[in-house]
Amino acid sequence: METYNPEQLQEAYRALQSGDPRMRAIRAAITEAERAQDDASALMFHHDLIHESVFSGDRYQALVDFPQYLAILQRNPELDAEWNRDTLWMYKWIVEAATEFYQIEKKQVLRWFSDFRRDLLKNGYSLRSWYEKRAIFYQYCDRAKMRMDYADFLDAPKDSMCDGRTTDLDSQVRFELQTGNLEKALKAADEIFKNHLRTEEVPCKTYYSLLADAMKRGDMEAAAQYAKPLKQLCTGRRFQLEPIGMMLCYYACVNPEEGLAFYAENRSLREGSRNPFLCFWFDRGAARVLYAAAEAGLSMKEMNGTELLPEQLNARADELLENCRQIAGKFDARNGSDYFSAALSE
Repeated sequence: METYNPEQLQEAYRALQSGDPRMRAIRAAITEAERAQDDASALMFHHDLIHESVFSGDRYQALVDFPQYLAILQRNPELDAEWNRDTLWMYKWIVEAATEFYQIEKKQVLRWFSDFRRDLLKNGYSLRSWYEKRAIFYQYCDRAKMRMDYADFLDAPKDSMCDGRTTDLDSQVRFELQTGNLEKALKAADEIFKNHLRTEEVPCKTYYSLLADAMKRGDMEAAAQYAKPLKQLCTGRRFQLEPIGMMLCYYACVNPEEGLAFYAENRSLREGSRNPFLCFWFDRGAARVLYAAAEAGLSMKEMNGTELLPEQLNARADELLENCRQIAGKFDARNGSDYFSAALSE
């Protein structure tokens, strides 16, 4: 029987492919730590699992695992102090991820926000990151509260708990567009583009926000300007189902044939995703481009080689649209709004 060695377990799973293979190995490591009654290592493994789920998964596992992480801290005050800063960063990930899962009740999301706020203040940090994340949540629930949180985000001092200049600017683009201030949004976006600022998600998110706004305003010239770089940034990326869905909406309007090819290129990314938020936006775009392609008399090959004729593309679009309606209903019921249902009729 092999001797339990948490360092070797961590080294082994870090050597694996990112995503599901690594998460399976981390869960196995957690089981070993629980058998050994080693809370310190179990906490480390839970942290790594949550991180992997947020940045290389669909975020589902992070939400399942976070309460277990907190339970270990509650019974080990000395570990709570040691992991305090890491826990605060995880709260940032969790409250944003919870926005994307209607399965998490609104009162639970707000409870996590309350705990996050308490711990930030207790440790002397600014609430800037808290206001930013809650504004994201309220974008889908309460527009008035979103505006207030965004204003407080801008006023709050920056500190080491913030995500940095690039993310700050991207958030400004997002919320200035949400509040109808196109000029301010373009100014913030221009700073990102001119200075070649980058994170894992920026400027992909920035171009997505600008494309979505341009299409809502009916400015297809601006939309074309944003769609070109966005396509390069989101194609083939599993975590970019939302901008891929917006690209599909764009193609449905301007070039159904190219849109059908783009859908075929990226449809495999949708398979197996347990993130209903991402699935909603991808399926909405897919339904629109399939309807447009069918109207144009186009056909498409399935991954197994079967040819889908226009009437079958229409049928597939009907299925996707119905799935969107069901997801929208669940999000709107959780959030107490009609945001997602309204998005289907935009």
